[in-house]
Amino acid sequence: MKKSAFTLIELLVVISIIAILAGIALPVFSKAMEKARGTQDLSNMRQLGIGTVAYLTDNNDQIFSSKDTTSWPVNLYSKYIPNWQTFKSPFDSRTSGTPVAAGTGMPVSYGINANILTQTSGTPGSWDGNTTRYASPSQLIYMADNMDVSNKNAVAFVTSPGTGDTIVTLPPSGSFPPPSGGFYGVYSARSLVDVLYADAHVAALNYGTYAAPSAAGTAPTPAQLQWLPLGQ
Repeated sequence: MKKSAFTLIELLVVISIIAILAGIALPVFSKAMEKARGTQDLSNMRQLGIGTVAYLTDNNDQIFSSKDTTSWPVNLYSKYIPNWQTFKSPFDSRTSGTPVAAGTGMPVSYGINANILTQTSGTPGSWDGNTTRYASPSQLIYMADNMDVSNKNAVAFVTSPGTGDTIVTLPPSGSFPPPSGGFYGVYSARSLVDVLYADAHVAALNYGTYAAPSAAGTAPTPAQLQWLPLGQ
C-alpha cells in the first residue's frame, strides 16, 4: 500500500497560511493586551485617588507638599493603600522591589502635578494647599503616568527641587504632536496618557490635550484649569 505524505509544496502552503494567520492575529492580540494594561493602569490611579481622599479626610483637606519630609507614596502606603503594587503601572517594565517603611525598593510609576506639590500657581494667584480651594477639581490633573524621554523601557520620574519632593510630574512642553522618537506616552502609539483628576475620576487623555500650556494669567483657560490649582 502506498503511504500518503505531504509534498514539499503542500507543506510550504500550510506554513504560509499559518504565517498569514499569525500576522493577522498578533496585532489584534497586542491591542487587546495594551487595552488590558490601560484598564489596570486606570484602576491603579482610581485606587490612588480613593486613598488620597481618605488621607485628606484625616489631614483637614491639606494635600502633600514639597516641604514634606516623606514622599507622597510613603504617606499613602499601608494605611490608605495597603497593596504596594498599586503604585506600579502595568506599562512600567522595571523590576519590582520589596517595599519597606521608607519606600526604598517600591517602584512608583505615577507622579503628582508639581504645581500641587509646590503649593503655588504663580502670579497673581497662589494657594495654601487646601484642596477645598481648587478652582475646578473635575478639570485639574492631580496625577499622571510619568514619562522619560531617555529610557523607553521604563516609566521614570521627573524630579523637582525640595526636601521629600522626589516624585512629581511637571506639565509637558506643549509640543504638538509629540516629537518622533521621544517617549511621550505610556501607550505604544505614544499618543495617550492616563490621568487622575482632583475629583478622583480617571481618563486616558490625548497627548495634545495633556501637554497644553499652563502659564498663569488673569483669566483661567482650560489649560490653566488643567494644571493650576487655582486656575490663574
